[in-house]
Amino acid sequence: MTRLPASLCALTRACTQTFLTSLVLALSFGTPFTPASALESDWAETEGGRMRLVVDPEPRADGSVMAVLDVDLEPGWKTYWRDPGSAGIPPTLDFSESRGVAMKELLFPAPVRVDDGYAIWAGYTAPVQFPLSLQVTGSGTREVRALAFIGICEKICVPFQAHLAVDIPATAGGSDRAKAIVDAAMATLPDNPAEDFHFTDIRVDTARMQIDVSVALPAFRPAGAEPALFLSGPSGTAFGTPELMSDSAGAARWQVRIKRLPHDGAELSASDVEAVVTFGQRSMATNLGASDLSPN
Repeated sequence: MTRLPASLCALTRACTQTFLTSLVLALSFGTPFTPASALESDWAETEGGRMRLVVDPEPRADGSVMAVLDVDLEPGWKTYWRDPGSAGIPPTLDFSESRGVAMKELLFPAPVRVDDGYAIWAGYTAPVQFPLSLQVTGSGTREVRALAFIGICEKICVPFQAHLAVDIPATAGGSDRAKAIVDAAMATLPDNPAEDFHFTDIRVDTARMQIDVSVALPAFRPAGAEPALFLSGPSGTAFGTPELMSDSAGAARWQVRIKRLPHDGAELSASDVEAVVTFGQRSMATNLGASDLSPN
């Protein structure tokens, strides 16, 4: 397995994307898919961790099928959120070799801020389960084939790619075990904004290359809890680490530097930005453009 010094993980997002693309292409001719007979793929292992795919074949109300990319990390190892910041490799999944299903959406639990001494980034410091929403595209046996690629780090960074496969017979019914794993993963996702925990002001200023965000916080503050903001944008966008400008009287305000605009040269608007705020054990997420407040 290729090893990278942790300092080399402190790349710009542009470099990270180039590295990711090159590595996936280089490795894509590796180990073929070997389907598991149950609704869980075999574990793929590397130094510092392992991952597998779990599928619940019971269709949801909207017809989708839910799955989980289950990432089991050894103590001290970490992996990345969808927008790690100035360092890291966001998880990617390719379902193009599947039959009967296609991926609709990869969902992300609330991350934490990690300072590894080389860079500050957003990710996970414990085992994490990423829920997946799959679209059913055909009848008969569904062949679920996922080419998964993540990065995990301790003092070194390990690019980790695996072919994960699950075959779901046409007659397969629901599985209590698979459903429990999926439901547990879904429970880790951030909530929608609520009356006691929501955005109060959003300003996206591309002339100043800055985003200002204000949030109403829950009245109960756990001991030592500090609110944290995480942003992700369209391809090519890069944000600085959000700077907490104030945190008092049930409100928090951040300033975020826009380090780079999207690759296509388009203006960045609030509707292009996804935001997560964490506060103790609570977290909430929304598209900034979904707020009733209009950015200046």
